Amino acid sequence: MNLGSYDAELAAAIVQMDGAHGGGLPEFLGLRTIDVGPGSMTAEIEVRPDLLNPFGSLHGGVLSALVDHVLGAVLYPLIPRGTWAATTEFKLNLIAPVREGRLVARSEIIAMSRRTAVVRIDVHNGERLIGAAQGTVTITEPTSTP
Repeated sequence: MNLGSYDAELAAAIVQMDGAHGGGLPEFLGLRTIDVGPGSMTAEIEVRPDLLNPFGSLHGGVLSALVDHVLGAVLYPLIPRGTWAATTEFKLNLIAPVREGRLVARSEIIAMSRRTAVVRIDVHNGERLIGAAQGTVTITEPTSTP
């Protein structure tokens, strides 16, 4: 599989950002990217009381947001600057409930062409696998404006 050219400078910049600087949902969640490599990304979220559902478990939407983030963002160090990576679809298996600790999501590109990529994501809470996902990302080149 050809993963394109790897932009180590961009990968390092992504790791330097933290949840307080990204804005939007990643900032609200406190999402931190802790590692980026050629075709892989690892990010984490601390479980907080305001992220739990009324039954005391982490809301599935939080896990879904983490998965969606590492699903698309893993592509940016590999695609030309200005190109957009958009999640087309993903399937997420919720394997075990989470009540505390940290979620760590690791994504890995398993197939990539000029226009699409397939990415696999495993999410752990400590040593326990709590989520597994696979999704497709559409890669869109910038359009020129007349």
